[in-house]
Amino acid sequence: MRFHWLLLSFLSVLLFSSPAEAGRLLFWRFDKSQNRLSFSTNEGVQPRAQLITNPSRIVIDLPGTSLGRPSVRQNLGGLLTELRIGQVDSQTTRLVIELAPGYTVDPQQVRVRGISPTQWTVVLPPPQRIVQPQPQPIQPPPTQQTSPQNEQPRVQSPPQPTRENRSVETLDDFQVTRSGFFVRLNDGEPKKIKITRSRDRREIDIQLEGVTLPNRLAQENLEVNRYGVSQVAFRQGSNSPPVARITLEVDRDSPDWKASFSSGGLVILPDGVPARQLEDASSSTPEREVRGETVERRVIIEAVDLTVGGSQLIIRANQSLRATSSWNRQEGTYEISIPNAQLADTIRGPSLPAGSTISQVRIRQQDRDTVVVAVKPGVGVAIGQLNQPTENSISLELEQTRQPTLASSSNNSTIIPVPPPERTQPTPNNNLSSPPSRSLPRVPNGRALVAIDPGHGGKDPGAIGRGGLQEKDVILPIAQQVGQYLEQQGVNAMMTRSDDRFISLEGRVQMANRAGANLFVSIHANAISLSRPDVNGLETYHYRSGLRLAQTIHRSILRNVNVRDRGVRQARFYVLRRTSMPSVLVEVGFVTGRDDAANLSNPTYRNQMAQAIAVGILEYIQQNRV
Repeated sequence: MRFHWLLLSFLSVLLFSSPAEAGRLLFWRFDKSQNRLSFSTNEGVQPRAQLITNPSRIVIDLPGTSLGRPSVRQNLGGLLTELRIGQVDSQTTRLVIELAPGYTVDPQQVRVRGISPTQWTVVLPPPQRIVQPQPQPIQPPPTQQTSPQNEQPRVQSPPQPTRENRSVETLDDFQVTRSGFFVRLNDGEPKKIKITRSRDRREIDIQLEGVTLPNRLAQENLEVNRYGVSQVAFRQGSNSPPVARITLEVDRDSPDWKASFSSGGLVILPDGVPARQLEDASSSTPEREVRGETVERRVIIEAVDLTVGGSQLIIRANQSLRATSSWNRQEGTYEISIPNAQLADTIRGPSLPAGSTISQVRIRQQDRDTVVVAVKPGVGVAIGQLNQPTENSISLELEQTRQPTLASSSNNSTIIPVPPPERTQPTPNNNLSSPPSRSLPRVPNGRALVAIDPGHGGKDPGAIGRGGLQEKDVILPIAQQVGQYLEQQGVNAMMTRSDDRFISLEGRVQMANRAGANLFVSIHANAISLSRPDVNGLETYHYRSGLRLAQTIHRSILRNVNVRDRGVRQARFYVLRRTSMPSVLVEVGFVTGRDDAANLSNPTYRNQMAQAIAVGILEYIQQNRV
């Protein structure tokens, strides 16, 4: 095995420390109606808070705490404009509440309260406009007060791929859902949908009379590689009346596909077979084929560069690549792992001058098929998002965080007092939309960590049902309430996503595995053709070790929620196969069902569903001494 190390540092000798294992930030929520930020950790923490001006923002640092995911940026609206959460260093998570320009708050009225060592709230007074003592300024403010070095890290949105990539991710008008495909249409409902299949069974042609495709889709060919469909082609025909044509390139053994108009778009589904079954059936063989070609088609890592200004670290390869990342707590480094890759014989590394955003980069061939790039950030630099700006490159955001430390006094910062927590044991969180209708099982505190996985999110809406009801909008509030109920009863809960963002299946699995979760519960909503509103009900899936957990949660839901029983089933979903703990996937109902869609649109019903899922999890933990 060839072992290739490249050590880059502006110091000739670098001493490494071995930081203790950090706690985790498990949950956060901002209540705009009360200007209240709530958050919880899996271990006790004593936050530190301050008000910083130019621009005005509240900064809360959590020493000894890890975020365990890329930086988060949430738009709040109003005079409190934004919530940002990031990792200042490997041992400190930072939460920032940004105020609108020209506004501030009285730091003496900011109330930081510890309900317990692991549950905290921060309540802000109403923002007030900053009164200028002199209407006509004598001097402009010093430039360094608004320089990037004094700014809290602002996570940039991932670069948008160019149209030339011609991949599914480049277009919002075409979406891959868990049930099939969704095409957003400009206007008009098809007067006629005609579907034909070629004699060799490799093409399925969908002709739509009276439909005009969005400009970004017309004449477009998209690489899909999902559900046995390799490519989708769009063509716009005559304009009087307009005729659009969508062609699916499929496997010869692929089932037929059907199409129906719904909520401003076209839903395309496999006929008679759930899409997830096609995904599972096709996932095993291609994996073996790829493994057989790794020797010839292995990615070559050619260069690792630091951009001018040091805002990004770029990893360049000779072909398409993918990567995962995590913190190495022992080394205090951020590691980017690239599978099916090897180092070039003459790899080029970055130049790291004094004061660089990176103090050290190590590039190594971890094993025959894996390259690891280990990054140690410089002083006052936080690791941001890992993005893929092009098919052949990976970029890591590096964010300056050089703000006054909380231990020091500064002209533009005011320390906010943080009293010790009130209790040593967690108490119920009263922020739920309605109180539990029954007492929840209590388990010993700190003995279990449950990963709650709201499916889909961001660019992936999931299933689209009656009245345009989107799966991602239904399951996120249910998942959030499940996490809150578990926290009430002394169980640590972590969310794979806590807002409307896209997280890959691989990313969800990695979060749970890296966190060492004891249980994994993925929450979804089901779908079938809109022509079948009679199909409603609950389904719970497991793969291997999750059968008992699935049965317990399923029984709890049937006891507490009025929903039809469609049984506990086994399935090879990715998140069930790849997680290392008992895992289940709960389908809380059909967004295409007449009864389920109405219920899932109701916040009271969703709360009942969340409580029932939480009861099932707690009962399983009690019965199995997790």
